[in-house]
Amino acid sequence: MHSSSSTIIREISHHCTSDPSLAVAFFYFDFRSKDIDPPSLLRALIKQLSLKSTQTPATTFNYLAQLFSDKKNGLESPSLEELKSTLKSIIGTFEKNVYIIFDALDECPDRHQFLKLIKEIHGWNFDTLCLLATSRYEQDIERTLRDLVSHQVSMEEGLVDSDIRVYVSRALKDDNKLSKYLAEKKENIKTTLSDGAHGMFRWVVCQLDALRKCRSPHELKKALTNLPKTLYETYDRILLDIDEGNRDDALKLLQWLAFSVHKVSLREAVEVLATDPDGENGPLFDPDQRFDDPRDILTLCSSLVTITDVDKTFYQPKYLKGDQGTLTELTLAHFSVREYLVWESLRTHRKLSFYHCDTKLANTFIAKTCLIYLLQF
Repeated sequence: MHSSSSTIIREISHHCTSDPSLAVAFFYFDFRSKDIDPPSLLRALIKQLSLKSTQTPATTFNYLAQLFSDKKNGLESPSLEELKSTLKSIIGTFEKNVYIIFDALDECPDRHQFLKLIKEIHGWNFDTLCLLATSRYEQDIERTLRDLVSHQVSMEEGLVDSDIRVYVSRALKDDNKLSKYLAEKKENIKTTLSDGAHGMFRWVVCQLDALRKCRSPHELKKALTNLPKTLYETYDRILLDIDEGNRDDALKLLQWLAFSVHKVSLREAVEVLATDPDGENGPLFDPDQRFDDPRDILTLCSSLVTITDVDKTFYQPKYLKGDQGTLTELTLAHFSVREYLVWESLRTHRKLSFYHCDTKLANTFIAKTCLIYLLQF
């Protein structure tokens, strides 16, 4: 979640805690979540607002109980229309403002259906309902919502830069590999990154990752004087730094993370890299190609991928369950990475066209990999 968005949610939440007749609910769109759809958004909002309906809890409970009863005591899932009706009824129980925040709208998987839903919610015409959407500028979002917007706030670069300086300062203080530098060098790093960021947090994150690899003051100085100017130029450098022998594995990984219909666990990624659907001697699964340490996969694509440890006890296939019921997920590090991989200019890049991801070819590769892997057992 962006710092500006979290600040908004924190401030509105603080405002609502002083008055039980107020309520806030939010939904964060994350491109890494493969199961986001309008029903899941509505369920999240219904849950949050139901818990905050302290003025008329009996009325809210009756709405939920009726929905539960209508769906054979929970044996059936409510339809989209039923969920919309329930949310509308619950919003109507609040005497004062209800704030609903849609964060990172540009990252939602199928924007058309979500924009249509937001437009419909706005059309309920509750005087007490306040909607807020945060997003990068995207034409379809602006075109759909512009007639609904009463206030529009552009995040000025200068405002974001102050947050970036705070972020860099914290990294220089807390990070083991960056905190070793003397105050003068830390100030130089902070100033150089803040000046070069132009409001891009993601750019700063990637530069800090690169600076962590510097082994001497000379390398640090060279890195700071030769920073990439844009985020995509940063991604270019990351791909150019991949060793020739690792290019095939890196492409496999990026295709899976960009196009898989479900989240990819770290252990699944290890199996993917051990599977070669286009081997010289035919399709092959080679257990000897499994990484001894699955986390070494992170070294293939540097700042383009990341891992998260999550509790998935009720969700995991049995063969993936750990002793603690945790699952390590591997994802692209940012929505912009996927946009970069399918970028038309990457397809025609003189040195990097190898990494361009075509939707049809990537899905074909994933399907072939799954079939070859399943045929081994």
